[in-house]
Amino acid sequence: MKGQKGVVKIDVEQYISELKGVHAAEEMDLYSLKKELLFLNECSEVFDDFEKEAASISKETLSRVQGLGLLLKMRKLASELKSKKEINNKLHSFHFSLNLIKNASSHSAAKNAISEFLHGNEIQSIADELNDFKSKLEKVGSFHSELLPKSLDSSLELEMKYGRHLKNLDFMHNRQKMALVSAANLFLKLAKQQLKKFK
Repeated sequence: MKGQKGVVKIDVEQYISELKGVHAAEEMDLYSLKKELLFLNECSEVFDDFEKEAASISKETLSRVQGLGLLLKMRKLASELKSKKEINNKLHSFHFSLNLIKNASSHSAAKNAISEFLHGNEIQSIADELNDFKSKLEKVGSFHSELLPKSLDSSLELEMKYGRHLKNLDFMHNRQKMALVSAANLFLKLAKQQLKKFK
């Protein structure tokens, strides 16, 4: 039992530490985490909005900036970023597993639920997805800053076209990251309680 408890602690805390730029997340209970995940679902349209915006390269836009190649790169990245909506679904899977741990009624049920969370939910995979999300956002931001508007009006138009989407996506990334950290911390708390309970 002690060995199992040690594995739980080391694995999850290692995954948390490997997330880039993680700061202390607000402690959540299962209800608060569920509300946060529903909020993320409601906000997931930001991925579709950015993809549509980046795909729309009008003649007027081309006449106002220098850098067609950069615009095409941004369009490609926008399509790739859309896949990050799937992180929300995986976080919901985490929440389901956490409920199983909390409601386990025996030692074997608790052990199976803990094992499912560690191995079935692929915490490291989501951490990698979040880091890739951040990397792609930074690339889009870099391309955006390299665009050369031909006038002040053009500069303002570019900021309206891309700037607000980048802010929305950065907001989404931060909330997904904090939800993952909160879920992992909640897992540690519940796993310790259950392992102690059925010791």
